[in-house]
Amino acid sequence: MKGLLSIIAFACLSACTNVCHVQGRIEGGEKDLQVVVLRDLQNFQYDTIVKANLHDGNFEFDLPEEYYGEAYEMQFGDLPGRALFFAERGTVRVEGHVDSIFFSRASGTRGNDEWRMYRKTEQEIIQQRDKEMFGPEVRALEGELKVAEQKRILKKFGEKMFRYQEELIGDGNSLAALYVFWKRFLAMDADEIDSLLKQFGPELSNHRYYLAMKNRADVLRRVAPGAIAPLFTAITLEGDSLSLADLRGKYVILDFWASWCMPCRAETEHVKELYDRYHDRGLDVFSVSSDKDERAWRQAIEQDGMVWNQGILLGKNKKHVYELYCVVGIPAIWVIDPEGKIIAKNLRGEKLKDFCARLFD
Repeated sequence: MKGLLSIIAFACLSACTNVCHVQGRIEGGEKDLQVVVLRDLQNFQYDTIVKANLHDGNFEFDLPEEYYGEAYEMQFGDLPGRALFFAERGTVRVEGHVDSIFFSRASGTRGNDEWRMYRKTEQEIIQQRDKEMFGPEVRALEGELKVAEQKRILKKFGEKMFRYQEELIGDGNSLAALYVFWKRFLAMDADEIDSLLKQFGPELSNHRYYLAMKNRADVLRRVAPGAIAPLFTAITLEGDSLSLADLRGKYVILDFWASWCMPCRAETEHVKELYDRYHDRGLDVFSVSSDKDERAWRQAIEQDGMVWNQGILLGKNKKHVYELYCVVGIPAIWVIDPEGKIIAKNLRGEKLKDFCARLFD
């Protein structure tokens, strides 16, 4: 009886105080391992929040209130994959297996229960998509017809997944839904982010995920067509500083690239063609590299015949400029008019050629 009262008291303490009590079991985890709880800062950066131990497959730890309202990842020693849970008041139960840590299930609070259902539905949609993608009807197709059908299927199920994600928002206070969109908002434009944030209630409007998305939308508007291109400097091949302001008076293709980026190198062929055709008529190019290896940068410029303005972002300047322009992947291209106003972005290949033809031809 005394033991039962202790269990009840412990359960009440966890549920009724400002503590998130996390407990769980990893089947097959008889080996003692360290459990590291990580906070996702994005861009593959994490903070270590708590360390605990996995003993005979079991683990438990507490998180204070200051860590509430976010998702955390648990790394079990050197096992592949991480288990995700939401820190909320009460007891969170995590269950998984050493062979599939990524698919561990957390339950016991609203956020964790919603996340568990989301993952279940997500897997069902993926299975439906793959069944169509690799089914006999698609396998029977060849060439462009097959590619077109696969793209149609991907689009169909991508839209289905997005509709479900929006349904997850529910009453506007779903932490799981906010986390889902926070993980993918870097691929969204400002209008998409604005529309999405309107669906969340005031309770989440000061959340780190919400504010990061709002800030992203604000920055995207600052580098959208119609805005004045933010100024920055880069180091030239000669070791001097070149500012975007130095190129005022001409149309400028601003091209963020790197020597190791094969899509960037392929895009250089299109940029080179445009430079050769329109430079004498007022077109300039500013290729800005994020290379860490300056020798590789110089070799690529020589190999690809990049005879226009070159700059490299060194040290903290890369982070500053990439944040200034919201660059999350390269190649990233802007077209700027002689007054410094952005007139196009994210154009590549034939679309970039068509745009420049309308400017100069």
